[in-house]
Amino acid sequence: MTFVMATPSRALPRAPPVVPDRSAGPACATPPSALPMSTIARNDARNDARTEARTDADLRTDIAILGGGPAGCSAASWLGQLGLGVALVERQPQLCASLQALQFDQDWVLGSPGRSLAALGETYARQAEQQHGVQILTGRSLQHADWQAGQGWRLQLSDGSCLSARALILATGLRPLRPEPFFPPGQSHGRVLDAIDLTARRATLPPGRTLLLGGGDNAVENALYLQARGHQVTLWSRSDWRAQQMLVDRIQAQPAIAQRPRCPMPTALCPDGDGVTVRSQAHGEERFDHVAALLGYEAEPSAWLLVGDALQRAGITAPSHPFRDEPRFAPLGLFVAGDASGRQHPCVQTALGDGVVAAKAAESFLRPIKEGQPTLALRRNNRQIIHLQGLRFGANLGVLDFEREGPQPIQVDAEVNLGAQMIVSRDADIGHVLDYRRVRQIIIDECTAEHTDLLEALLGKLCTRLMKLAGVVGVRIKVTKLEIFEDCQVAISAECGQW
Repeated sequence: MTFVMATPSRALPRAPPVVPDRSAGPACATPPSALPMSTIARNDARNDARTEARTDADLRTDIAILGGGPAGCSAASWLGQLGLGVALVERQPQLCASLQALQFDQDWVLGSPGRSLAALGETYARQAEQQHGVQILTGRSLQHADWQAGQGWRLQLSDGSCLSARALILATGLRPLRPEPFFPPGQSHGRVLDAIDLTARRATLPPGRTLLLGGGDNAVENALYLQARGHQVTLWSRSDWRAQQMLVDRIQAQPAIAQRPRCPMPTALCPDGDGVTVRSQAHGEERFDHVAALLGYEAEPSAWLLVGDALQRAGITAPSHPFRDEPRFAPLGLFVAGDASGRQHPCVQTALGDGVVAAKAAESFLRPIKEGQPTLALRRNNRQIIHLQGLRFGANLGVLDFEREGPQPIQVDAEVNLGAQMIVSRDADIGHVLDYRRVRQIIIDECTAEHTDLLEALLGKLCTRLMKLAGVVGVRIKVTKLEIFEDCQVAISAECGQW
């Protein structure tokens, strides 16, 4: 595979934040009156360039940032202080809008105990808005993207304006997983909550019978929180508990919480004005006051799909998710910050740090490497692969009658391609790598959580789950049925992603 490498151009000591491109054609032209002055001229007292009258809507800057949450604000603030021009694009009317519903006090953000995330969001937004060199464009979203070697990115926004930038940072955040059987498209009900709904409402939710679907940190922590406030909590997971051992120990010491690990998910949620009817094969029909589906998060996909399409049109195969530290991104002037990268522990603190890391990486791309410093290619391995061989256990698998009576012995061999990685001679922080124990546990969980009829379907589940891990660009899986026949074994293998 051949990648076209963009040639970074030299940044000025203090680049103007965003200026109109008078040479642009009329394709993206919009009358000045159509552009919201609240977003174009937000910091007019600090930077006259932001209030300059515009005869068209084609703007140019060093770096465009999509997403005005904590990661985007952090990156914008750093880049502005580094003397680069920044356009910070946020689809909501204000920066850090995703934090505004979180009005409860917290104590996990270091240095800010007792302050709500909503208040912290206002602080982050205010600093980004006041930073010299940062242009704030709120109330706009990405509609189309193009990338061209040597020129960078051209973004068309929802108001018809166009933005040209030499580098692009994706900081578009996460959204909770909302499976269609629980959240039918176009329908919502106040008694069936996702992770964001529950976080915003849990302090005021009236005590009652509450069902939490999920087995990770979020589900277990919320079960403990709600039980302590008088709720009758049922915690339901299709696999073993995946939460930190500290949380698992605490919940197992709470007999008041009904615990259902390794139980297939409900088949239907039927909310009405008085509660939610929950139907499942294991427990029949039950009644709860509220149900919360805490099944994890995924990177908000809308902007990444458009950026991925731009890369495909340029002849570059894009991964399915905007992974942080993806080695193919940096030479294209593309960087990912915050929760959009699908990091293992998304939160405000990690988002702020990721914004700084992305800002420094973007600066390195835009400004020439100092003489004698090794190039990016020389600082990376060509490819790093995790191999798991001979993993044997019993799986709920098969269509034959005897296969439905109990677990069947299988062997799984897996290869997980992490792509090019930084060359390091010493590093004791396991957080810097993909923990192969996690890969092993995911394989076991997917094969044992529920019965799967076809081996081909099981391979699809395994590939899909492993490809979602941060940094994974390719997966090879081989599953062998060890005792299906007396005279031979049967195996099927699958390959997806980049190899």
